[in-house]
Amino acid sequence: MNAWFGRGGLNAARYWLWKARQAEAQAALWTDPRGYYFCNIVTVLPSAQGRGVGRALMEVVLEKADRERMPCYLESSRLVPNVQIYEKFGFKLVREMLCDDDGEGVMLYCMIREPVTGKEAEETEQGVGATGEPEEAKIE
Repeated sequence: MNAWFGRGGLNAARYWLWKARQAEAQAALWTDPRGYYFCNIVTVLPSAQGRGVGRALMEVVLEKADRERMPCYLESSRLVPNVQIYEKFGFKLVREMLCDDDGEGVMLYCMIREPVTGKEAEETEQGVGATGEPEEAKIE
């Protein structure tokens, strides 16, 4: 383990900065007393992108959340193209979260998806767990 960057090359100080900003965002946004399904880290190897792997990963969680009528939450590290892709899953951008480390920062995009069920599912692009994600879209 590298003492400066921590495990996996992540700067340890920035990790704790992110965790503090995340706690602030979740305290403000997580209003459902039952909690949220947190789609924490969803990634697809570049060689597998564009083949529906990301969609399949998301559908498993979203279908379960819809059955249980649970909201979902995620934080995207990219505005483009990720926010638009997640919107196709029914997520809405609810907050931009700046993790600033003395002028060097990263913006994260907090998104929430309410459960889609019954007639509402039939009338939306998503359906229950369905996404409408374009084939060429990639979740990074």
